[in-house]
Amino acid sequence: MTATNYVVTVQKPTEITALATGYFTSSIELNLIVAKNTHFEIYIIGSDGLKLVKDVCIYGRIKILKCFRLPCMNKDVLFILTEKCHGMILDCQKTDNEPYEILTKCHGLLEDTGKVSTHSPFCTIDTKHGLILLHILEGILKVIFVKDFASNESSSKNFETFNIKIDEQNIIDIQFLFDHQRPTFIILHSRKSEFYFINGNEPEEYYLQTYEIELKERDTKRLSWKEKLTLSKALFLISVGQNNITCIVLGRNFIVIFRENETKLQMKLPLLQETSSIISYCCIDHCYRYLLLDDSGKLYLLVLEHKKQNESLSTISDMKLNFLGEVSISRYLTYIDNSVVFIGSHLGDSQLIRLLPEQQQQQNGSYFEVLESYTNLGPILDMCFVDLDRQNRQLVTCSGCRKDSTLRFIRTGIGIHEHAVIDLRNIKGIWPLKINNQYDNHLVVAFFDQTRLFQLQNDEIEEIELVAFDFQHQTLFCTNVISNQYLQITTHSIRLIGNHGHDLVIEWRNENKEITVASVNTTQCVCASGNELFYFEIGFHSLTQISQCQLPYNIACLDITPLNSQDERTDLCVIGLWTQISIWIGRLPTLEILHKESLISDSLPRSVVMITFDSQPYVFISLADGPILYYLLNPEQGILFDRKKVSLGTKPTTLTICQHPDLSSIMNHSRTVLFACSDHPSVISTVNNKLIFSSVNLREIVCMCSFNSELYGACLTLVTDMGVILGRIDDIQKLHIRSLGLGESARRITFMDEEKVYVILTQSNGECQTDSIVSISKQTHKKIDCTTKIKTIEDMAHQQCNNICSSIVILDQLTHEARISMKLLNGEEAISLCTTIFTDDLPTSYIVIGTTFISENDDNDDEDGQRLGRLILFRYKDNQLTIITEKEVNGIPHRIVPFQGRLLVAIDNSIQLFEYSSQKSELTQLSKSYIARVECLELKVKDDFILFNDLLGSMTVLRYKTDEHIFEEIAHNVYPQLTTACQFIDDDTFICAESCGNLISYHKNSDATKELERNMLNQFGQFHLGEEINVFRHGHLVTQQTTESSISFETCTLMGAISGYIGLVLQLSSSLYLLLLSLEKVLARHIPSVGKIDYNVWRSLKIDRYSNSSSGFIDGDLIELYLDLPKIVQVELIKDLHNEDNQNQSNITVEELVKIIEELSRIH
Repeated sequence: MTATNYVVTVQKPTEITALATGYFTSSIELNLIVAKNTHFEIYIIGSDGLKLVKDVCIYGRIKILKCFRLPCMNKDVLFILTEKCHGMILDCQKTDNEPYEILTKCHGLLEDTGKVSTHSPFCTIDTKHGLILLHILEGILKVIFVKDFASNESSSKNFETFNIKIDEQNIIDIQFLFDHQRPTFIILHSRKSEFYFINGNEPEEYYLQTYEIELKERDTKRLSWKEKLTLSKALFLISVGQNNITCIVLGRNFIVIFRENETKLQMKLPLLQETSSIISYCCIDHCYRYLLLDDSGKLYLLVLEHKKQNESLSTISDMKLNFLGEVSISRYLTYIDNSVVFIGSHLGDSQLIRLLPEQQQQQNGSYFEVLESYTNLGPILDMCFVDLDRQNRQLVTCSGCRKDSTLRFIRTGIGIHEHAVIDLRNIKGIWPLKINNQYDNHLVVAFFDQTRLFQLQNDEIEEIELVAFDFQHQTLFCTNVISNQYLQITTHSIRLIGNHGHDLVIEWRNENKEITVASVNTTQCVCASGNELFYFEIGFHSLTQISQCQLPYNIACLDITPLNSQDERTDLCVIGLWTQISIWIGRLPTLEILHKESLISDSLPRSVVMITFDSQPYVFISLADGPILYYLLNPEQGILFDRKKVSLGTKPTTLTICQHPDLSSIMNHSRTVLFACSDHPSVISTVNNKLIFSSVNLREIVCMCSFNSELYGACLTLVTDMGVILGRIDDIQKLHIRSLGLGESARRITFMDEEKVYVILTQSNGECQTDSIVSISKQTHKKIDCTTKIKTIEDMAHQQCNNICSSIVILDQLTHEARISMKLLNGEEAISLCTTIFTDDLPTSYIVIGTTFISENDDNDDEDGQRLGRLILFRYKDNQLTIITEKEVNGIPHRIVPFQGRLLVAIDNSIQLFEYSSQKSELTQLSKSYIARVECLELKVKDDFILFNDLLGSMTVLRYKTDEHIFEEIAHNVYPQLTTACQFIDDDTFICAESCGNLISYHKNSDATKELERNMLNQFGQFHLGEEINVFRHGHLVTQQTTESSISFETCTLMGAISGYIGLVLQLSSSLYLLLLSLEKVLARHIPSVGKIDYNVWRSLKIDRYSNSSSGFIDGDLIELYLDLPKIVQVELIKDLHNEDNQNQSNITVEELVKIIEELSRIH
């Protein structure tokens, strides 16, 4: 038995893991290259900012990325090292097929056996001698030769390397020294283990030692120059080699400048707090000015003041440190050019800033301006999935940390790009007109009892009146018709207008009856008054009534849109009736009824449209309560068949055909789509004969129309309850992310459906607070303090002396405003959170949080070595947050989850069940605790089953016996992994994430006859994802709106990672899994990898020295690359696919395979 998982990326990693600048794409284009875990982005730096030109995926997690240029080269190349020690040198060249083709010039596995360094790998490059120096293992340096690299060979060469041993163990940094005849490097190291002083502020002894590399002997020679220095944590070593400066050492709050074999110059950083550390730096110019960034996001300018001794030599006389302002907390920053700096953040959004002169200080006191921000979702600490009305699916993540912490509201849909907004309310309909112009330049806007006309000229909007139009009644339809005429249908009459809107040619009225509904094309018109139906034909200065009939019931909606968009007329009329609730098809011009389709089980029809998708005619009907019906149409016989129904919104929907520009078309063609205006607006289109329903990211659209403007091009006018939006929609459905800055770390989040609010747990440290950011807990309309009646808790709070402050904050679902916040006791840390309903008090919703106290040291722990904590039960109603009860617990409540109307809590190494009594207003432990070996970190439930993982990585499944009130251990994994998150797939299948970036699938063999086999969790799937997953949540962002889908959404699980990655995993049928497994093997052989990394090596599970090939998982990212291949290549791969061991699918065609993969791609 094997797993059948499909894993695919919803959002690529966003955390910056490396930065470089250089002339990589050409010798005249300056590039910014940004590494984001498993891919890197190439930007061209121009006068208008950064332009993304290439996004390159790597089969590995990027640890080192550096640009360099050898003396014999005219442009830069790129060196990359991955976590699995695959190295590569990449070049970028322009080819006939690709303007930015990435070529692998050198590659190789740079792995050795030994003790891995506690620091991240170090890399330094000597371009003069053509050497790259790597430090990965303690006591070993790897030297890579690149001197002979600059050749025009298209094939990649293997690295030529050798290892050298050194005595220094705890290396802090390593750099080549410039201006030496032989390759020389310097090491900054400590003689104590990193862990000895990592948390201390006391000064420690550090050492500088220089070495010379002897290339012939492939060894090193220790040089005489060495230094000893005392710093409070040395952090960086900067090689200078100019102006009589050899190197600079940056410490936590010291800067030391060294001249080889001369006296050092030392400076204390007075602006830094005692607990602050410099975490990144970059050089600005000529090694005299440096930007420094500390761990609270404060940016400084270090200026080395110098005196010239002669024309070629100057000496450093002093150093100055200037505070510039606050940016995102970042491990990487790089100076680009013209005072522009890129801040690559790992805890918040990355930023592009411009440094300003002193006289241009900003209002907030900073000396820079932010030019642009770049979204970073990492690290994702928690997330909740919200399914509003089963339509508006949204994922909310707790992203970032400290002052850069945010909530990210993520949904998938079609985005709106606004060009202009008109402030008009209570609109009933809107239509475009071309008046004396080949472009749309007027808008007819209908209200309840009047009509208004607006002229759009350039970017100005002006209301006008043309004498031939009726502005005293509500317009039902208005459009350009044959012979440069206009037809306006109001509730009062039909008006044929000429002479650019100045002449009323013909007006038709139906005696004293109002017109209730109408439909028009270029040469035809139908309208209804109650149950009377009239048909007209339009000519030059003529509006001729051809026929009329009386139907048994009032007419609700009409449509005479030609099925071929190039035609000017049609011979079919679709009619929706009220009382009988049915759709009739009539023949024009006689109005003969061809077909009657009863909708008796549905609500009233409100809008009807005929449209052709992929040569197939359809009839779409919107109903009064929101759903949409659609039928296939036989246009010759007028018969409707093959009925289907989808649910969109909950309010009446208006259907409008519009022309949408196809951005993927080389010829800038447009395609016909159907816009469904409702409280859940959607665009309906087709791909390969399959209907697609794509959500539009607006809360509600009343009506809309196409508008092909001279200024803005092909766009849409969208009417909302707030006004009219003139804009463009995206060509494809994609992720849309909104951000809410918190100013303090968000630890946990949940959604309270009853009150439509988000509940978050925040934590702030007074040392990390900034003057420019107000934390979310202090922005609330109402602030209250949490209290306690438990004496031991109260005493514990009085003993605390730290600056950590935790709060529970209530946020409005729609406005995201902070309604109320409650500050916990002094030193009390909020750990876990859930909302629940108790059996004893249905259907009241409660908020439960678990807290513990932060001890300064172990002396504050109780006699059993456990920390003290409590469970607090809240009730939120009418903007009042009330403490209902509290329960003291002896330990840390790591997780709280609802379980069968009770509360399941993981406290230290025990699983405990609590019930709530509304009469006594207290929580009482219901069952005997289950005691695990070590602390329980994650807790999930499904029916009677409980899944948890502990500190040692063991996965355990329990069953709760209700009658006996005990937990029974069902199964556990035999070979524990260091798991970070886990999730139920079904009763017998589980998935977990491992700390080395692996996904592991487990199966519980409930049907086994032997008890030993039943008690084991069998590992029957593993996959190296390359992401450290923090959290799993059941759900998916795309609404399954059609019964045509063959993919089940029931098992979809979203996952969030430290890097900001969001992924989706779902289960496939066995036959589909086997088909895609064969395709995956074919694609892995066909698609070349950047850096010559073998695909199977990349996806193989590797933990320490243990390695195992991937199984039980399909790589959706690789599978969906099939859609991007040329048709001829797709055909060739199908032939290879037939040769794979997949007999059941041996006859599949390209078209069938494309349909399957496109359906999978639309899930995320």
